[in-house]
Amino acid sequence: MKTKRQVTYMLMALAMALMLVLSGCGSLGSSQDFSGTWGYIETPTMKDVNYEYSSDKIILVTFEKKTDHTYTGNFRQYRYAPKKMNFLNMDEYERGDRWMVFGIPNGPNRQGLLPKMEPEYTFKEIGHDFEPFNLTERDGVLYIDESGTEYTYDSQKDALVSGKFVMQRIKDGDMTNLKNEAQQHIRDYFQKKYVDTKKWDLVDIKFTDETSGQ
Repeated sequence: MKTKRQVTYMLMALAMALMLVLSGCGSLGSSQDFSGTWGYIETPTMKDVNYEYSSDKIILVTFEKKTDHTYTGNFRQYRYAPKKMNFLNMDEYERGDRWMVFGIPNGPNRQGLLPKMEPEYTFKEIGHDFEPFNLTERDGVLYIDESGTEYTYDSQKDALVSGKFVMQRIKDGDMTNLKNEAQQHIRDYFQKKYVDTKKWDLVDIKFTDETSGQ
């Protein structure tokens, strides 16, 4: 009788264990594929950003899937670096004032002529101190093993969310949307500081790319 009771208990325990396995308890949950490259813009933290010397960073993070629930991650950083400031009508501007101009003037000469300016920026990859890192996915959330930083997937926007950062998917290395946003920040800066205040006639802002072909 005792042996029969023990067998019954063992069968019940096995049945409960099987139910736990089938229901997913004790596992890492369902798997969401986070592999690929994702990007976001990080703006300078200073209060008044001077885009003549500083600029946004475009940060890309690439997740490579190793197992159903583990990944490795790598960061890359880019920015628009100031390259040159072209004073297009310097000779005409100096003739109007009858003296040489040193540096970039902020305002009209005696004849009311504004300096015509054309800043140049080049897009380039910049170095960083980030090491490759490991991540684990649990129940649709991706965690950096060392720091516990979380990444969740927004299916409606096809984006990753980590705190205040919303990272868009980068397909085939195409950063066009992020680059356009960074360019607009630079344009807005010059518009507000020099055009709206009647200091410059901003002809254009040229953007070139050192990373083409990488």
